[in-house]
Amino acid sequence: MSTGEIGGRVAALEGHVPGYTGFVYALVAVWGLGDLLSTYVAVAAVGDAAMEANPWIRVLLETEPLLVLALKAAVVLYAGVVLLECRPVVECVPGWRLWFGGVVAAGWLVVVNNLAIGFAALV
Repeated sequence: MSTGEIGGRVAALEGHVPGYTGFVYALVAVWGLGDLLSTYVAVAAVGDAAMEANPWIRVLLETEPLLVLALKAAVVLYAGVVLLECRPVVECVPGWRLWFGGVVAAGWLVVVNNLAIGFAALV
């Protein structure tokens, strides 16, 4: 394989790797909207918030479910703004793409788990 061919493949790969803002938007979407909606689906299907792992969220779901929306929206908005403002610092850290990918993947696992609980309760 020639050097030019390797360079072409690396350039093609770079076009598929999300940029910094793409990672931030993915994190906000998965941990904000995905986690929120899947939590509501699971709680609605089960009929009880007892399966929620986070005790603070469990209390909010049992007392005032709309506060969960406000809390998660505020936290994700804050995290997204801070990450966008700290871009130069974060991009200097080795493995920042791996970290972002891991956090987004963990969020997807939480969403899939919540949906699995909800769908299992419906069956």
